[in-house]
Amino acid sequence: MNTIVYLAAILFTAVGIIFIIRRNDLARAQSLVAGGRLGAGCAIAEGILFLLMALAAVVMHRYGLFD
Repeated sequence: MNTIVYLAAILFTAVGIIFIIRRNDLARAQSLVAGGRLGAGCAIAEGILFLLMALAAVVMHRYGLFD
């Protein structure tokens, strides 16, 4: 179980960092799908959300919520 939680945290972190680094491309792709103009701030917020999910997964595991 430890391995799965830490792999999920690593995956969330990697996706969050990619969202933040590639924010302009992601914002352009989302605006094409959503049909409008989205700023890069939305992609940054999504990246931060993924980083917080990684932190939450590790903290909840340390407190025994995944046992």
